[in-house]
Amino acid sequence: MINNQIKKLRIEKGLSQEQLAEKANISVRTVQRLEAGNDGSIATLNLIANALGIKVSELFNEETSSQQQAKIQSANSQLQYQLHERRKEFKTYIQFYSACYVTLMIICALLLNIVDDNDNLSLLIGGSWVIALAIMRPLKRWLIINIIDPKLDEKYPLTINKIDKDKDPK
Repeated sequence: MINNQIKKLRIEKGLSQEQLAEKANISVRTVQRLEAGNDGSIATLNLIANALGIKVSELFNEETSSQQQAKIQSANSQLQYQLHERRKEFKTYIQFYSACYVTLMIICALLLNIVDDNDNLSLLIGGSWVIALAIMRPLKRWLIINIIDPKLDEKYPLTINKIDKDKDPK
């Protein structure tokens, strides 16, 4: 039964019910219900499996019914769909950021060529170019960590605990 598997796997990982609930972004009561034998939704099973670092199928005993197999397949399909959509949206954000960055660099270069006669203005624009180069990478990382990832985590909750959630599979 799934309830025994969740408890067994949780204990093997050295997690309390509270720690598992926090890691899976679910309530402690949900963990308790699942461990008591109540049936969980596909999304919840995905979140628990991700928090434990296992596949949904590993939550079930080897002797699974066809109904449980269908549930496992559905959970995997939902996870794969959300990962695909998340990666597509993440790629769009990065492409937009890159386009803004390139545009900014081109504008600086054009301004630098236009004001070549004025040394002070050239120095200011050239300095802006160097500063932009220096801050764009950390700014990109900050945007990903503080804005893009939380937004995508909220939109695609099954992908929250996936380490490679923003990387295209090769």
